[in-house]
Order: sequence, then C-alpha cells, then structure tokens
Amino acid sequence: MTIQEQRLPVFESNGEALRGRVATYAASELFGGQPDPLHGPNPYRRTLVPEALAELDFDRPLAAREFATSRSLTAHRILGTYYESETVLLPDQGLAGLRTDFATFYGEDLRRIRESSLSDLERFAFGFLDSEVEVSGDCTAEVLDTYLRHLVDEAANGESAALNAVAGAVNRPMAADTYLVQLALDGLTEASAMSRNLGGAYGPEQSALFKVFIDEFGYGAYEAKHTTIFTKMLRSRGMASHVHAYWNFYLPGPIAINNHYYLLSRDHSKFFRYAGAVAYAEAVFAPAFVKMIKVFRDVFGDDVDLHYCDEHAHIDEHHGRITREEILLALAERHGDHVVPELMRGIAEARLLGGWFEDDTAAQIEWADTIPAHRERAAGRTLEGPPERVERTRKAMFSTRNHDRDMVLEIEHGEAELVTSATGTPEPLAKGDAVLVPAGRVYGVRSVSDSSVHLLHPVRDDS
Repeated sequence: MTIQEQRLPVFESNGEALRGRVATYAASELFGGQPDPLHGPNPYRRTLVPEALAELDFDRPLAAREFATSRSLTAHRILGTYYESETVLLPDQGLAGLRTDFATFYGEDLRRIRESSLSDLERFAFGFLDSEVEVSGDCTAEVLDTYLRHLVDEAANGESAALNAVAGAVNRPMAADTYLVQLALDGLTEASAMSRNLGGAYGPEQSALFKVFIDEFGYGAYEAKHTTIFTKMLRSRGMASHVHAYWNFYLPGPIAINNHYYLLSRDHSKFFRYAGAVAYAEAVFAPAFVKMIKVFRDVFGDDVDLHYCDEHAHIDEHHGRITREEILLALAERHGDHVVPELMRGIAEARLLGGWFEDDTAAQIEWADTIPAHRERAAGRTLEGPPERVERTRKAMFSTRNHDRDMVLEIEHGEAELVTSATGTPEPLAKGDAVLVPAGRVYGVRSVSDSSVHLLHPVRDDS
C-alpha cells in the first residue's frame, strides 16, 4: 500500500451560489455572537462570523496544506453546525426562554438552506481526501491488518506534539486547559456521529459497533456516560461544561477531524471508510489517554478528575480489539478484498486528520504561552501593503479568527485585550502596542475602552 499525491478533483459546484446559501445561513440571528468570549448554556447559538465569508473563495476547494487557514476555520465552523443540527441538542436547564432559538435552529428555513448546500460544502472542505490518499498494491485482509497494526504501534510509541507542548509550557495549567477545550468539541457530544451507522442490517458487525456505542453511553446509566464523566473533568478545572461554551476557541484541525466522522457517517457509501477510521481511532485512543494522564498528573497532581481518561485508557483497549477483529477484519472477510481499499483509506484519513489535531493544538499552545516574545518579534518584521483597520467597542460581539499569513496586530487607538486561550489571562494592549500573530493562530480582540481601533499589517514573507 502506498500513499500517492494526485491532482485535486474538479470542484463542480458554483462557488458564488454556495457562498450565497452559506452566507444566508450564517446571517441567522442565532449565529451573530455575544460580547463574552464564552458562549452561554444555549446550544443553538454560536458565532459563525458571517463577515468572514466575504473573503472565502468557494470556487477552489480546500487543500490539505490549508488545514489551519482562515478558509478552513470558517468552512468547518459552518459544516459542524450543519451536522449538529441533525442531532438532538437540549440545554440542561430546560427550554424555558429558548423555545424560539430551538424552533429556529431546527426550523424549515435553516433546514432548507442546509440541505441545499451540505453536499457542496462537504466537497469544498474534504474534496482533497480523494487525491491526498490513494491506496494501491495488494489489498487483502492480511495487508489491512498489518497496516493497522503498524500505524497503531507508530502512534503508541510516538510523541504527542500537543501533550509535549502542555508539558513544556511556562503556563502549564493554561496549556492543559487549551488541550481540554479541543477535546470538548467531541467530548460533550461523544458518539453522535457513530449513532448514524447503527441503523440498517449488516450482520454481526452491526452488533459489534453497537457494543462500542452502548459503552460510550454508559450502558444506559447517565452517570457512567462518557460525556457525563467528561463534564466532571472540566468542572474539576473550574471550567464550563455546557455544550460549546468554548466554541470561539476550537481550532480548525480539531473541528475538521470531528466533522470527518460526521462526513463518513452521513454518506453511507463511505461506510467502509468509517469502519477503517473508527478502528484506527479506537486503537490509538488507549495509549493516547495514558500519555494524557501522565502529563496532567504532573501538571495538576490530584487536583483534576481524570476518571474520563482512566475510563478511555481501559475501555479503548477493549474497543480497539472489537473494532479491529469484529468490525474491520470481519467486514473484509465477509465482503471480500474489493472493500479493503476503502477500509484502508479510512484508516489513512483518520491518521492524517489526527495529525492536524496534534499540530494545530501544539502550535496554539506554544503561541499563547509566548505572547511577550511575539511582542518583541513584531518590531523586527517588514510590513507590506495597507493594513486592515478594525474598530471595536466595549459592547461589540466577540469573535475569533485566524490568518493565512503572519500579521502584526497594532493598537492605533484606545485600549484592548488580546485573547488567545479560553482560560488564560488576556494580554493587555494600549495605543502603539504591537504583537506578531503567526499564520493559523486563533485569537480575538476585546475593547476595554469605550472604543478601540487595531490595525492588521501583513508581514512580508522574507522578513
């Protein structure tokens, strides 16, 4: 089996038409944001930054190298919202006061827009997978098993860039919280994508997948449900535990890998890819959580509830066996060698996007941990072109963004805060202050004076 690169497939969608539909969806009052960086306990409202769509070229699909770009962040935020509107989200405190938002989020107007643009948006966000990963050579059950075992050993014996960044940070609690925020994207709605593959009739493999699913849901006991014990880990850190409290701080790499499982589960022609992806994920989760336990115990001692990690370190050894033997290899045996390339493709895709999670999270931690150094680096950069001028008021809606190239953020007027992490202390900025924002890094700016103006200067590539 070899991984080869080919030309990107032709993207046949009308980019302007897609942009129009997506922009109409994002313009809903649900998605306009709020002044506070953290979202309140309302799962229907999240910031989609509709103005960012004006800069998005929908005629050219995302490439793999663009996973941390502004295009990727904007597209995956919207795609993730599309997917979640096909799940049941109800607030813990009940619907009192939120009935209108509930009706709008699940209502016909947004549903029609979503249904008319979902497939095109998926091709825009994930079309690169068809060319980035190619399976060739002998494709047999034996080769499949060898390939999976090789990649699982690679993951178990390798380093975690994100956890290494936590361990090496100056502000390790902030870094660890940033890691938890990225896990929260899936951790608070765990196994929602998996549920879409439980229907139908496909033999013992269906029952095996259900065994994994029912474990995730605590065998019907709410206190044992994985999302429940994940919330306890967040609360032990004094963090918010309602769905998408940290929406503004999800990074494009983690959002993309979460969306990938919805992509594979929504389109049942990709079922064998899903089986490969879930077999890889379940097999690598156990050693990953063992590493996480070690790092978090070193940072917090006993002041953090790691039951969620302990549970996964244990149960995912069992799930890894089930998904390998009773799903992956069983499907290959039952349906023949012609399904093996799809099973292998799913493994390769999950590995690729898992690397995005690691790299994106590590880079965000390292940047947020070294803002004073990035103040100094701003002074040494050569700027080009006219800057973008952004005005803010104290009551402005908060949002986060990133850029496709290095930028220098400079305060022209007033006082502001640079927000780079969900739980860290914002960096105060006054008139004349500047900081280098590396390409791909997610941040927000809040005005602490009645009004403020900041400039975004593009940095010349060779400076």
